[in-house]
Amino acid sequence: MGSDITREASRSYGVLLEDKGIAQRGLFIIDPDGIIQYAVVTNLDVGRSVEETLRVLQALQTRGLCPLDWKPGDKLL
Repeated sequence: MGSDITREASRSYGVLLEDKGIAQRGLFIIDPDGIIQYAVVTNLDVGRSVEETLRVLQALQTRGLCPLDWKPGDKLL
């Protein structure tokens, strides 16, 4: 979570609604090398799921191919 008073970050990530001066809801998981590994942008009316964010982060950390609806402890493809 962060603040973007200058709107520089939201503009850089392509989530700024210039005409409204606000950013869409965006979530970006960035690896230590600065590469975006996961990105989701939703309508302003749609919230995000903490559980789904944690599941995606855990899936990325497996460094394997995770099937649909994968959960920690499930087999990888």
